[in-house]
Amino acid sequence: MSNKPARTRREEEQQELLGDHSFNDDLLEHLDEIPDEVRKKWPRDLAALIDIYQAAMQRRGYSADEARSIAHTLMAEQSMYCGGRHVYIPKGDRFKQAVRDVELFRDWHDRGIVPDDLAARYKISTQHVYRIIKEQRGLHMKKVQPALF
Repeated sequence: MSNKPARTRREEEQQELLGDHSFNDDLLEHLDEIPDEVRKKWPRDLAALIDIYQAAMQRRGYSADEARSIAHTLMAEQSMYCGGRHVYIPKGDRFKQAVRDVELFRDWHDRGIVPDDLAARYKISTQHVYRIIKEQRGLHMKKVQPALF
């Protein structure tokens, strides 16, 4: 007898409607065994993303096997949530700027660092710091405070 809890009727209905779209570890471990002639049919961007993720993980100190496993897991998750859609990913500079703006806001909001010190830390003007704080505060409020209508 299984130790797994019985699935509810609703879960069973969802499973019937949606199918099983999850990736288990066994499947992900065998992605390397997919023949090259099959992989060649994959979009080049998919193969490139796997390579990019794997290389990034190796630069962070993961072994080649660990990095490959993480890359496969990330692609599986991305296919689950973004599969079939066009997803815009900003270019490197714009992405770095967006991350910088979030980090600057956290430094101000959570760590209490004053705008003049933030300007020096991020090598931007104090006026620019205030613009970033205003923009990020608006985004933060939308996330933490639900709309009232």
